[in-house]
Amino acid sequence: MEPKADILIVDDIPEHIAFSGAILKNEGYRIHAVTSGQAALDFLGSRKPDLILLDIKMDGMDGLELCRRIKSDGRLSDIPVIFLTAETDSEVIRQGFECGCCDYVVKPFIREEYLARVKTHLEISRKTQSLEAANNELKLFCSAVSHDLRSPLNVISMLIDTLKNELGDHPDEEVIQIADMISDKSQKLTVMIERLLNFSKMCNITPEYETLELESMIKSIFDEQRSAEPDRSVKLIMGTLPRITADGVLIDMLLRNLISNAFKFTRPRKNAVITVTHIPDEEYNIISVKDNGVGFDMAYSDKLFGIFQRLHTDEEFDGSGVGLALVDRIMRRHGGKTEAYGEVDKGAEFRLFFPKI
Repeated sequence: MEPKADILIVDDIPEHIAFSGAILKNEGYRIHAVTSGQAALDFLGSRKPDLILLDIKMDGMDGLELCRRIKSDGRLSDIPVIFLTAETDSEVIRQGFECGCCDYVVKPFIREEYLARVKTHLEISRKTQSLEAANNELKLFCSAVSHDLRSPLNVISMLIDTLKNELGDHPDEEVIQIADMISDKSQKLTVMIERLLNFSKMCNITPEYETLELESMIKSIFDEQRSAEPDRSVKLIMGTLPRITADGVLIDMLLRNLISNAFKFTRPRKNAVITVTHIPDEEYNIISVKDNGVGFDMAYSDKLFGIFQRLHTDEEFDGSGVGLALVDRIMRRHGGKTEAYGEVDKGAEFRLFFPKI
């Protein structure tokens, strides 16, 4: 077994400890045992096992109370707890899951079932810890990339300004053009770095739910976008939209990405139209955001929500390739999903599936 796991057995009957402990020792696990809830807390004060096997009915502090205390301790809360119990009452088992156990085995247990459950939850715990470690490394990497890349980009911008000043009153037009091109590319790279960081942070954000009025949010974002392009004819058609329960900051970010995309991809249209409607559904509040822009080929729809995946060149439409990935990630953080439909030169539609709470 690699690596060997430390398992704590908590049971006030020594014979039960000896029986279950012997089975686990034969499989190569390191076993620790205590006979009371308080003794378990004392043990956990200085040691952190990989798994806890806990009897529900014990004198003094019972297993349910001990489990609650373990799960309320930030240092111990990630340890999987399996109840070993003679109880078959559904109410007691329900209480066990509510206080934080991950599984239970009814005494007298079958050896193979017992070992299978222990092995499964140890593997789940290890994989969870591995994912958390990888995620923390990714956060550190993104932070380092942000710092290490932004610093030289800032220096490039300063050098370009210095170069322009050195050219004096009669600059070489070709040199100025090249300097502007370098400046433009460095600014785009800076934006890409910022958006990549925003995307990576989305993995760790826990939504703060509130009731949101989508109609007012969309109207406000649309008015801001239109004021930035006052010479265009862009019309918003909006039906009656339901209130949703979601994180206001994240949904604002999501809507801004969708509305700004609709503005961008309808620029070739003399009269652009953006339509936002509610699609009735029993399970979800489905919000449709549709435009009459350039659209896309559905054969490439699987690329739309990938990070830095773009269906248009910079010469056609500017962008970083992060916006729709953010939209999809935000919806997933809310337990929802995103679907996209389009046809070349006939517009695009994005459907947001918000779970009904």
